[in-house]
Amino acid sequence: MSGKRTTVGVLLVALVLCARAQPEREPVTIERPMRIGLSLSGGAALGLAHIGVLKVLERESIPFVAISGTSMGSLVGGLYAAGYSALQIESLALNADWDRLFSSAVPFGAQYLPERQQAQRYVLRLRHKNLIPSLPGGMVPLQNVEFLLMQLLSNIGYNTGFDLDSLPIPYRAAAVDLKSGRLVVMRKVRLEQAIRASIAIPGVFAPEKLGDMELVDGGVQWLLPVDALDSVDVDLDLRIAVLTMKHNPETGVSLIDVTSRSMDLVSPGELERQKERADVLIEPNVDPFTHSDFTKAAGLMAAGESAAEAALPRIRELTDGRALSRHRNVVVPRPASVVRTVRFEGLRVTREGTIRGELSTRQGDLLRFGRLIDDLTRLFNTGLFENVNYRLEPVGGDSVDVVIEVDERPYGFYSLGLRYDIAGRLALGLEVGQGNLGGSGAGVRMALDLGNPNEVRLGLTGTRLFRLPFGYRLDGYAGSVDRSYYEQGRRQGVYTVGYRGGVGEAGYVVGRDAFFVFGLNGYRATYAVVGSLRDSLRAEWVVGPSFRFEENTFRDVDFPTAGTESRLELRSSVSAMRGTRQFARVSYSHQRVLPVSSWLLLRPGLDVGASFGELAWAEQFRTGGAEFVGFEPDEFTSAQRAVVRFGADLRLFRLFGEEDYPVYAQLIGNVGTFAPWSDLLAIPNVPSLLHWGVGVGARTNTPIGPVQLVVGAGDFGLRPAGWPATVAFFFSVGREFRYTK
Repeated sequence: MSGKRTTVGVLLVALVLCARAQPEREPVTIERPMRIGLSLSGGAALGLAHIGVLKVLERESIPFVAISGTSMGSLVGGLYAAGYSALQIESLALNADWDRLFSSAVPFGAQYLPERQQAQRYVLRLRHKNLIPSLPGGMVPLQNVEFLLMQLLSNIGYNTGFDLDSLPIPYRAAAVDLKSGRLVVMRKVRLEQAIRASIAIPGVFAPEKLGDMELVDGGVQWLLPVDALDSVDVDLDLRIAVLTMKHNPETGVSLIDVTSRSMDLVSPGELERQKERADVLIEPNVDPFTHSDFTKAAGLMAAGESAAEAALPRIRELTDGRALSRHRNVVVPRPASVVRTVRFEGLRVTREGTIRGELSTRQGDLLRFGRLIDDLTRLFNTGLFENVNYRLEPVGGDSVDVVIEVDERPYGFYSLGLRYDIAGRLALGLEVGQGNLGGSGAGVRMALDLGNPNEVRLGLTGTRLFRLPFGYRLDGYAGSVDRSYYEQGRRQGVYTVGYRGGVGEAGYVVGRDAFFVFGLNGYRATYAVVGSLRDSLRAEWVVGPSFRFEENTFRDVDFPTAGTESRLELRSSVSAMRGTRQFARVSYSHQRVLPVSSWLLLRPGLDVGASFGELAWAEQFRTGGAEFVGFEPDEFTSAQRAVVRFGADLRLFRLFGEEDYPVYAQLIGNVGTFAPWSDLLAIPNVPSLLHWGVGVGARTNTPIGPVQLVVGAGDFGLRPAGWPATVAFFFSVGREFRYTK
């Protein structure tokens, strides 16, 4: 037993001696992963190159733990910080309708159709307050951009408690307060508001109001906001900055180009300091582009990819094989809050009852951002507000008050129209009005048209009728129009139609692009006639109901490049309503613009009209000119017509290099008949009753409206000897602003 104890003791001594003989080990140090921050500059459209940089860095598995941005950098960086991938952001940029985003135009089917068309047809429209012209805070609105950002970011903003540090990647946006001149780095704010403020180029876009501040583009002071990364509570080991700035002269001429370039030149010393703070500076070559080249997103993103590829060796050198921090904040969805109240802020003229019906978000509902954004869109589409936004106020528990913030526009307006064509000569239109009378949304206007016709009109329009979603108009008018009179293709002279009367209409939007109107029209027509018409035309009253249905998907009513327009109209005069004659006049027109390719448009069309009873002379169909190529304006005056036409437009180039101003060469053909329908039943005689013409022309759009020149020949080889020449010219410039009762 004692031997065993001795053996155990020896072994223990040996183990102790061995342990003392081992060399002492160094303490193990575990190096923390490297933390990388990303700062993205401004640059308007040039900032789309940031997306290409993100694509490359994402592909190379280079993560970020903090992001800052200014202007377009704030938009791209904010989306990325919210969890959108580089490919998703690329898809948004490539598929965005930039014209729509930068427009305040109400969608075609969102308003009473005559109001929508009225807004498009004048070349100049200014707003006034108490007859004093009012200039907008920004020339280009950003409401539609803000709506898009709300759709993309509202839910994640809500789930992160509107704290930019709680996004998947902590984020900062830079802006400048116009009131104080102070640079503002935003954190506790709705993400879409932070981005909207940071992209508001002063003088181009209206400021974003946030509390007492009026925030504009951070590029005014900080084109490259590397220092903004310091406000994120993370110790960064590496800062990567991306600068999208032109180094050659600016070639763009738009307001965005000029203002953005001016901002690039402000505070060059500060820009150099920010560049020095970056460990890696990536500068895409954006010299071939302009600040307004939003439609060239693919080229700008390619420039960003090339620059990022060139920077990869330097990034790998600085990371030197170290592990990179891939930390992301986990965003846990919050339960939907209950809406305690919905109230408005900013209503000074508009009565709450006028717009309350636009809201589907109501007290006691669960807060749904999709529904709320739809509500805001409908409010904006009323045309009553420059800007609409929302604010959420927690009231304890799981409830919130929804505050809808509106910025009322000046409701007075001046509109100016200018047009010349062969038939109407030089026409000048002036319209003065006051909208939102008594906060009701209704508007009153007076229009004066000089030329052919000469007309004065006083009217009332609105978008609500007894709280129903019906648009309406009530117009009184008086005027005169000169028309040419033809017999058997020979021009006999000119006669004048004088008219005075009124019209009342109520209509309703059907779907997005269709509209129907019921109305009552009454006017007295007088005729100043020479020649053979003298004995047949006497003053007459036209009084009766009317109906119109229109479907229109043209983005530009006067210069369509795609879409369809169909119009069915019924006019009548009823003797029981003191009409001189009793008749019904039905017309249907259809035209379509088919973009076969980027350079070719096909334009089929159809016009059909018929009358029943004794049609008043003032209501006759008048055909010719641009709508019936090869013939003079008014050459056919008839109680019925059927015209089929076809055209092909070949795009040659763009004026000013702009997408909105294409120049097309035109090939046109049409055939029509104006004989009574009973004559057409004798089928063998139909060929002799047809008139046909072909022509060539050119058309383009300009800042003052469309320009069109058409040269055509009609019925050539068929006219008797001594008839007028078969060649007919038509020329017009400007938008059509004149009313048609």
